[in-house]
Amino acid sequence: MSQNTIISRHTTSQGVVTWSRCVCGRLQMNMTSYDGKTLTAGGHAHCSSRISS
Repeated sequence: MSQNTIISRHTTSQGVVTWSRCVCGRLQMNMTSYDGKTLTAGGHAHCSSRISS
């Protein structure tokens, strides 16, 4: 597996939150605000940050 797998994706008042499973098995959260800024938490730096639909 070379991409993260999406667990959930939903909109909030601040943007879009996506929870995914990192290729190493950890959960990863990505928050993309409506102005395009992204915040990521979890996962590992050596794992792929790409998300598969």
